[in-house]
Amino acid sequence: MVDEEPVWREVAKVAEVTENAPVEVGIDNMAVILVRVRDGIAAYQGICPHQSARLGGGTVIDGWLRCPQHRAMFRLADGVCGDGWELPPLRRYALRIEAGAVLLSDPPTIID
Repeated sequence: MVDEEPVWREVAKVAEVTENAPVEVGIDNMAVILVRVRDGIAAYQGICPHQSARLGGGTVIDGWLRCPQHRAMFRLADGVCGDGWELPPLRRYALRIEAGAVLLSDPPTIID
C-alpha cells in the first residue's frame, strides 16, 4: 500500500497568530489551536485532555498555555503538562507556512 500525500488546507494567516493568545481553527471536524512559539508557529489539539475545555479560550504566558477551565498549564515547546497535574501532553500537529498562510494537513498529522 502506498501512502498518499496529505492534502494541505489554509486555516489562518500568519499575522492572525499573536504571541499572547491561541487561535482556534477547525480542520477535519477537529478543534486545533495555533500558537506562537520561539521558532515560529505550532499547532496543538484544541481540547484540554482534562475535561474537554476549549483551549482556544486559554492564555499564553511565558511559553506556557493555560487552560481556561481549570488552569492546567501546558509547555508550548512540547505540549507537556506542568506541575500539579497528571495529564498527557497535548498532541502537536504538522503545519506548513506558505505565502503568509498557515496550512494544516487534512486530516491533521500528529508529530512528536
